[in-house]
Amino acid sequence: MTGLGTALKTDVKPKELYPTEIQPPAQEERAKRLASFAAPGERKNRYTLPDGLQSNSPIGYRKRMPLTESEVDEALTLLSLERPSAFVECEGPTEQELFEECSLGVLASRQSTNFRGHQQVTFGPEDSAEIASLMKELGHLDAPVLDHAAYTHVVFSRPYRTPFTMLLTLVGHRSFTSLLTVPFRVFKKRTQFVSDIPTIGYLQELHLGILADSTERAAVLASEGRRRAQVHLRPFCGARKENKKVIAKLEKMCGLTLQERMMGYRVSMVVQVGEVHESEQLQIDPKLCRKLGANLLSFRSERIQPGVNQEEKAPEGYQHRQNMDVSDDLTVMAGRAAYNAFAHWAGVDREKAKSLLLMDRVDVLTPNGKARLRKIRNELGEITDKLVRDLPKWADIPAGKKFSRNAARGRKAFALVGQRIYIAGLSRESLEREGIDWELAVCAVGASAARSSLFVELMGTYNLPGDCDLLAGTCIMAGPVNQNDIGKQFYGYKDLLSDNFGELDPTSLLVWTLKAKTIADPTGNEEQLLNAARKGALVDLRAGPHEVVKVASQGKLEPMRSFEGKLNEERAFFEQGNFVTDPTGKEIPGNRGKPWSEFLARRKVW
Repeated sequence: MTGLGTALKTDVKPKELYPTEIQPPAQEERAKRLASFAAPGERKNRYTLPDGLQSNSPIGYRKRMPLTESEVDEALTLLSLERPSAFVECEGPTEQELFEECSLGVLASRQSTNFRGHQQVTFGPEDSAEIASLMKELGHLDAPVLDHAAYTHVVFSRPYRTPFTMLLTLVGHRSFTSLLTVPFRVFKKRTQFVSDIPTIGYLQELHLGILADSTERAAVLASEGRRRAQVHLRPFCGARKENKKVIAKLEKMCGLTLQERMMGYRVSMVVQVGEVHESEQLQIDPKLCRKLGANLLSFRSERIQPGVNQEEKAPEGYQHRQNMDVSDDLTVMAGRAAYNAFAHWAGVDREKAKSLLLMDRVDVLTPNGKARLRKIRNELGEITDKLVRDLPKWADIPAGKKFSRNAARGRKAFALVGQRIYIAGLSRESLEREGIDWELAVCAVGASAARSSLFVELMGTYNLPGDCDLLAGTCIMAGPVNQNDIGKQFYGYKDLLSDNFGELDPTSLLVWTLKAKTIADPTGNEEQLLNAARKGALVDLRAGPHEVVKVASQGKLEPMRSFEGKLNEERAFFEQGNFVTDPTGKEIPGNRGKPWSEFLARRKVW
């Protein structure tokens, strides 16, 4: 354990990543989304384009843009960022730069459910100096606290709570006592933030790790390589109790309200951002920064594998298998990106990361892979059947069986489909032996999944032909792990990682699938996140900056991009033009958004 004011010092230099080109299939096998607007009188479905978009989110409906070999080479430097050693005095960001940084960070969740679990308060240079002074009093630092930060983000997170976790409140009760045990669990969830199953509790840290990894890249891209982010996670994980006095001062600076405390919000991450010496600046083409920013906002979790798990009603392009595969070279590099991320955020060397991050590949190309996949799918189905069977009828029937229908609907979301399927997790015993905090390690798993997936997604745009949407995509899922956890807690099932890591008493945390294909998932998947009228029951809409980010200026905390009743409608990096259209080039009305006031965007924030 480290003492007060000291940082964990470990050589975590990343291993280099190399571009891996994915060959498109033969011309006759290629397919694009080719979504069109519904004709007058035609019923809309998830494969037709939305009639319009009215949203404060900076994202919108996007499509991927191709990257050349030289562009991919430069882009990969963003997946191996090392911590800055010092900041130099500099001018602060323009409002536009800060907006674009937040658009790539806290406003662009990597999770398909887009859980709104983060709030951010951003402080200017004077407050940043005060925060740096406070941070130096913290114990268990994972990086040095740097002076001369141009600004500082203080990020709050809360426990994962959605309509799905409301359903979980009804899981695991006995028939005759559920009238008492259900209300008692509701009380504990609201007052003590107790999770129904452990893996739901871990989602808070998994999301934090995903955000931490994207925050480092966001600072670089928004500043065209001049600025870097020093992200502090460790003092706010398992060491929270020891650091509670400093954390209380940070909460006071951020104006944390009683209502937010009652929702479970707590300081979870502090990010110092500043300009670095020229020798540490990332040498990346400013034009490429803009292109990459727009591309990062286009990436989505890809669930459908054409010809494998498509719907019967899906258009022709989804109906046929493609002669494509995720190559061994691609999986090696994706794994390397994952271990780099785990080492970086857990503060261990890469060899140790490879033993601590448990990775189990399960697919038809591994020995007995087909049988294992069938076994896992059958078990998840059995658990769903038992879950639906045992839901208290006194709660489900008056609600029109909404809970049981939602539980049954989860089968589709838990589909394990892809040419490469990975289950990732941790062993508490192994972490304890190495003196690594559990919560920090869970954050590192989230970052690993996100960075590994980002590598695959970038390769999916490498020399992307014009008649393809992508060449590879990924889907990060907690659903199968959560369902397995229900089985573990209430029905005696083993952990998903037990087949190969049983002696370590493992805990599965995430599943991610790698898919080589040329057709993107339906626009309806994205519409759930952007359109209040079409959103699904289990997802949150993408947030606008005024809903998530507050900026401290002249002693006040002001919502970002909320000025005299006007709210943001700008899409970040909109000039890149990577917006979804129909086959004739007709755009979705409102999808491009509206530029923010040029006068306000160009001004310095502080």
